[in-house]
Amino acid sequence: MTTTETGPIVVGFDGSDPAVAALERALVLAERLSSPVEVVTSWRWPLTWSTLPVANTWSPHDDAEEIRRHADEIIGRHASLGVDVRTRTVEGGPAETLLAAADAARLLVVGSRGRGGFRGLLLGSVSTACIQHATCPVLVDRGDTTTADADAPRRPIVVGVDGSPESGRALRFAVTLGRRLGLPVRTITTWQWPDALNRDEPPFDHWSPEQDALATASSALDAADDVIDDDVDVESELIEGRPAEVLLEAGRDASFLVLGSRGLGGFRGLLVGSVTQECAQHATCPVLVHRP
Repeated sequence: MTTTETGPIVVGFDGSDPAVAALERALVLAERLSSPVEVVTSWRWPLTWSTLPVANTWSPHDDAEEIRRHADEIIGRHASLGVDVRTRTVEGGPAETLLAAADAARLLVVGSRGRGGFRGLLLGSVSTACIQHATCPVLVDRGDTTTADADAPRRPIVVGVDGSPESGRALRFAVTLGRRLGLPVRTITTWQWPDALNRDEPPFDHWSPEQDALATASSALDAADDVIDDDVDVESELIEGRPAEVLLEAGRDASFLVLGSRGLGGFRGLLVGSVTQECAQHATCPVLVHRP
């Protein structure tokens, strides 16, 4: 499924509602994927303090341990899943500790925003840093636990395909994930006419972006043929419209929205493309960003 098949699923946990949903989803995924889970809670002294408080007073480590115990309670409520889970607290900034913990992970799962995020913030700084810099796939959970329920409807895994190498790897990942979870896969390739073109004049009277999109979708499926089999239902669609808008709409009825870290429009060196970033910000379903 990834380059690190034997690695754990790493979960960032800070006690916030999105983190609780992320942990619960990670436990269900771990049971389906036969993966261990590592739950990480970070702590550090406020940087603005000139001196540490005297002994026997408050410490951020104590707070982190309380949050870790909260995670243990949630894990205990899902003990029937039989997942091997380890919880730990780590000194350091949230993003840096999660990125280090996920270096050899199968998957990194984070909430869309944490305790530090103000109300209305769509994607927190930690989750943004993770999708930008993680060396493994990153799942951003928005807090809807219905798709984490083992008895939830078989909503498809939606994957955006644009012909880029990143989207090709995302498609392969989505197909393998669909097989493991027993979910169908719906690939979406978008197309639209550039506003500046006069489509009635040569050479555009014999060409259309829809034809290019069809060729892109067919090529992507051919490239992933070795992982597509009868045990996973894969449906391919061409949809006219702006990529982010189309994918966000498709994600309304999806179990997961799977995207490459950047697409064809991304310039060299861009860590996360604008479509992926917009979907991670606004999708109503969990977004899984496949890192190369």
